[in-house]
Amino acid sequence: MKLQGKIAVVTGAARGLGRAVARLYAQEGAVVYALDMLGAEVATLADEPGDIRPRQMDLADADDVAKIFAAIEAEAGRTDVLVNNAGIIFFNPVEQVSVAEWDRLLAVNLRGPFLCVRAVAPGMKQRRSGAIINVSSNAGVVGGLDESTYCASKFGLEGLSRSLSQEFTPFNVSVNTITPGHPMHTAMSEVTYSEETRKIWKDPMELAPAFVHLALQDASGINDQRIKAWDLVQQLAA
Repeated sequence: MKLQGKIAVVTGAARGLGRAVARLYAQEGAVVYALDMLGAEVATLADEPGDIRPRQMDLADADDVAKIFAAIEAEAGRTDVLVNNAGIIFFNPVEQVSVAEWDRLLAVNLRGPFLCVRAVAPGMKQRRSGAIINVSSNAGVVGGLDESTYCASKFGLEGLSRSLSQEFTPFNVSVNTITPGHPMHTAMSEVTYSEETRKIWKDPMELAPAFVHLALQDASGINDQRIKAWDLVQQLAA
């Protein structure tokens, strides 16, 4: 029960890594608000052990994000942990990327985390407590073929996170980015991984303990870091 008494918000919680993190947070005692635009799928988390409160939310809709976070604040009183996990991807040569496709991906992958952080910032700063965990990717530091839009979003998320750390550290709030650090089995990886890579992929639940550890950090602990989840899990198990 490492997260007993914590109020956590996880975006992109219907599937994959977000679902695993939401489940483990609840098992560790947190009240978890599991957010996803896939309303029917995220609703099934209510049947999992612990206190998981699914909510349908379109991360690309600024008004919807504001409404959902205001409702969480009214119901729970605060957010202690924010996990910005939701993300989408596509592969196209840059000349084949439409403006609408560019805008949609950036709205989910980069503007979405900004909107969520903006929503929890006043409370975290006032309480001088909190942990913000932004799910990044190797595509946030290395370019990929036909991934100009996705890489732009993840490079942007890395920059946003480094700046947020400077802003939040005086308020004792930790801000970190995290990547899987190992191939994992998700709906996204079913599209992106080769047959060879699929042979070694991990269940997202195997990576989720790293998110529990980061949820416990403040500015004096792990902060302003880019963490590989699999490496951290191995360290914690040693």
